[in-house]
Amino acid sequence: MLYWRKRILTTRYEKEKYELKSRLLALEQQSLNSSMNRHFIFNALNSIQYYINRQDKLAANKYLSDFARLIRKNLDSSQENLTTLREEIERLELYLKLEHMRFKDKFEYLIRVDEGVDIDTTLVPAMLLQPFLENSIWHGLLPKGIGGRVDVEIFRDNGSIHFIISDNGIGIDNALSKKSVSDQHISKGMEITSGRIALIKRMTDRHAELRGPYQMHDDKGQPAGTRVEIIIPSDFQQHFS
Repeated sequence: MLYWRKRILTTRYEKEKYELKSRLLALEQQSLNSSMNRHFIFNALNSIQYYINRQDKLAANKYLSDFARLIRKNLDSSQENLTTLREEIERLELYLKLEHMRFKDKFEYLIRVDEGVDIDTTLVPAMLLQPFLENSIWHGLLPKGIGGRVDVEIFRDNGSIHFIISDNGIGIDNALSKKSVSDQHISKGMEITSGRIALIKRMTDRHAELRGPYQMHDDKGQPAGTRVEIIIPSDFQQHFS
């Protein structure tokens, strides 16, 4: 009797586990689709046309080459559930590089990885961070005009990998008053990421959390940018074998 009860519970657990995996894969596919949204592609092509019209062949070729690499990486990611941290960082750098090139003098960026993180062996879900980078650039930094900055920090702590995105933009309160219908793809991307993290927590039964985005303030209590932190287990990949 005890044996059959244990078997039923095990079967139920395995069924729920695979159902969660299925839902996670569906969310990952949505994330891949939203990451290369039509607005970004349209704007990127306009930028290439701009350089061509200026007869700046070097800039046009450079932008087109990086744009093609980013699309290739996103398409390659659709074949795998997880990606190495190195690949994820390279994808983020390509995205930031393209936006920085398109919006000259509007913002700077930096990705910092702690020495304790092995980017070649650490596996992470692809495209967790890109929606929040888009949010920082479009809603925080571009409305600011000049002097913008976005930082990405990655480190290990207590068995988890931490990803922190912070910017010195106009802040959430000011950004909300400027949002339009065309910004829905960014909000959807962040919503998908939130759902993916919730599923990771259930599947691994480990600490996984999305903190923010929340508004930061300066010494005078004025908006001084936004910050978001994503935490996932460092042995995340073991739960997908």
